[in-house]
Amino acid sequence: MADDEDDIVWIREDTAQSSVPTSPTTPATIIEAAPVLSDAFDKPILKSVETISVSNGPPEVTISAPPPTPPAAPLAPQITPMVLSTVPDAAPAQDIPALILAALAPEPVPEPEPEVEAKQNVIVEKENEIKDQQQNDQLSAKLDPKTPNSVDDNSMSFDISECERKFNTAIREANDILEDFDKKSKQVAENTKFVAKELAELAADAPRVFQKTIEDHSQVPEISELPSGGLPKNVESVLIGEGILEEITGTLVLPTGQVLVTDERVGILLFNLEGDVLAKINPADFRKLWSPVYHKEHILVLADAKNAENHWSRHVIKFTCQLEYVAKIECPSWLAECTILRERLSIAHNDHLYLCVCGEIFSGIYELTPIGQWTELEYKLSEAYIDMLAFATIGPITQLLVVEGRRNYVLLVSVRESRIVDRKRMAICERPGALAKDEAGRLFVSNRFSASIQLVDTMRWVSEKNVAITEAFVRHFTACWGLLAIPLKNAVRLQRYSFRSLR
Repeated sequence: MADDEDDIVWIREDTAQSSVPTSPTTPATIIEAAPVLSDAFDKPILKSVETISVSNGPPEVTISAPPPTPPAAPLAPQITPMVLSTVPDAAPAQDIPALILAALAPEPVPEPEPEVEAKQNVIVEKENEIKDQQQNDQLSAKLDPKTPNSVDDNSMSFDISECERKFNTAIREANDILEDFDKKSKQVAENTKFVAKELAELAADAPRVFQKTIEDHSQVPEISELPSGGLPKNVESVLIGEGILEEITGTLVLPTGQVLVTDERVGILLFNLEGDVLAKINPADFRKLWSPVYHKEHILVLADAKNAENHWSRHVIKFTCQLEYVAKIECPSWLAECTILRERLSIAHNDHLYLCVCGEIFSGIYELTPIGQWTELEYKLSEAYIDMLAFATIGPITQLLVVEGRRNYVLLVSVRESRIVDRKRMAICERPGALAKDEAGRLFVSNRFSASIQLVDTMRWVSEKNVAITEAFVRHFTACWGLLAIPLKNAVRLQRYSFRSLR
C-alpha cells in the first residue's frame, strides 16, 4: 500500500500552493488551462505559467507569456481536454527548463480556409458600400435646394417660396420699364420725323448759301491793286532801302502807295515803290521802334520813351501818315523790368489794341481798350508767342491768332469783355512763323519748313496755296494791295503775290 501511494500524482487546484518548492524527488506537475471561448474582437487569453523552483538545484527560472498576436477570424470552438503530464522520478534537474519551454510554446493558429476568407471579404465590401450610399444620400438631401428643410454648409436655412416671390416682382418691374422705354422711343421717333419735316420745309423756302474753299484759281477772289497804281505789269519784285537800312523791325504798305519801314538804329523811313526815300525821322525822345500798324489814317508804333519819372519805358506812339507825332500811351509798366525778345502790335475792328510780348521765360497777351485801360489776357511760362494777329471781330467776340514757336502750332483765341473765353490749337502748316492779313481778309503764313509764304484756307485752317519763296526764317512781313513787303537783312523786298497750287 505504501508503494502505491508513492506512485500517485496529486493535482493542486489552489494556485497559492503551486508556488511551494518541491523536492527533487517530487515529480513536477504541469497543468494546461483549457481555452476560454470568446468572440473574434476580444484579445487572446494568455496562458498562466507557474513558477517552478527546485531546491538545491539550478537557479529559479521565470518565463513570461509571448506577445499578443493579431485577432484571427472566428473559428468553431474547440474544447481541449485537460492533460496531466507526469515527470518520471528519474528526470534530471537540468531537463526541467526545456520541458517548461516546450509546454509554454504558443499553439499554432490554423490558417483560414480560402472560401471562408472570400466570403468575409464580400461581406465587408457590401457593408462599406451600404455605408457610402447612406452618406451620399444624406449629403444630397442636405444640399438639395428643392428640399424645403435643406441647409447649406453654414447650416443656414432659407425659404424658396420667398425667393420666387421676389423674382416674380423683379420680372414685373422690368417688364414695366421696358414698356415705358418702348413708348418713349416711339414718341422720340415721331418727334424726330416731325422736326425733320419742318427743317426740310424751312430749307426749301430759305435761300441757298454756298461755302467755298480755296481749291483752284477760279475760286480765289481777285486781287485789288493800289489806288495809286502798283508795280509795273512786267515787274515781279523790287528791292528798296538797300544800303540805307541796318536792322529792320517792321514794314507796312500804305494805301497811298508808299512803304513804311521801322529800323531800330535808323528810325522810321518812308519809301515809294521805286525805292526813293520820301521821309525819315529818328527823334531823340524815342528809341527801339517796332511793329508799325496802320489804323484810320494813322500809324501806331511801339517805342521806348521817357515817362513822368524821366525813365525809359515802353509806349505806343501815334503818328500821322506824314510821320508827325500825335500822342503816346504807356504800356504795362512792369514790362520795363523784363527782357523782351519780340513784340507785336495789332488792332481789331472794334478799336481794341492788342500787344503780344515774348520774353526769356514767359509770353503774355495784353489788351488796350479805347478808354486807355490795359488788361492782361494771358500770361504763360515756358511758351514762346512769336507772332500775333487780330483776325476778326464777330459781335462781342474778337478772334486773335497767336503763333507758338516752340511747339509749332497756332492758337485761335476768342476774347470777350477783356477775358479769354475760348482757345483752340490748330496745325496750319508744318512750322508756322509770321502772320499777315491783307485788306480783303486773306490770311498768309510764313512756313519755316518750306521757306515760303502760303495762303491759308480759313474754312479748314490749312495752308493751301504757295504765294512766294522767302528765306527760312521771316520775323514779320506785310500783305496789302497785292504786294508782299518781306524784310531781308539790309533791304525790303516788294513782291507781287499770286497763287500757285501746292499740288
